[in-house]
Amino acid sequence: MSAPTDIPTQLRVPLPSDEELRRVLGKDYNASSTLNVIKMFAGTDDMYPAVAGFIKAVFHAADVDPCIREMIVLRTAKRYNARYEWEANAKLASNAGLSSEEVAAAANDGKVQGIDPKYILACIATDELSEEGQLSDETLTELLERYGNTVTRKLILMIGWFNLLSCFVNGCRVPLETTDKIGKGTSPV
Repeated sequence: MSAPTDIPTQLRVPLPSDEELRRVLGKDYNASSTLNVIKMFAGTDDMYPAVAGFIKAVFHAADVDPCIREMIVLRTAKRYNARYEWEANAKLASNAGLSSEEVAAAANDGKVQGIDPKYILACIATDELSEEGQLSDETLTELLERYGNTVTRKLILMIGWFNLLSCFVNGCRVPLETTDKIGKGTSPV
């Protein structure tokens, strides 16, 4: 069992300048508290408003348990070895109410087990979509029975989003930061 590790390289997409960040983020920009991933997203310029809106939708989705969301993001970060995503969301997961044992379970190299079945189901669905690009009939049936149609759709969309996020943070090589920027929050925005 191991959490994601550093990517062995010094090359990265540079974070935007303070001037660029002020132009894109406006009054929302604070040099000392804006997360590096938000800065990197702001560097997409005209795409940023849509990305920021989607991030808000994911982290504030009605009827989705924040702990389930955090198990999905942690498991995705494990699957993609996305250290930035893991470290930031391990803090968000703790803030949302996951125990250190539950966070550690998401880092399991094999099947996730020994925790609440709803978290195991979230990890199984994440593993299947991340590895195969689809859900087994058994997993989809269990999701639908547990959450109904709308929340199941939301969870599948979130798994897809966190796969994209892992690719983005790893592709840009977003620099790590201290988790004190997260504070007691349960959302990066």
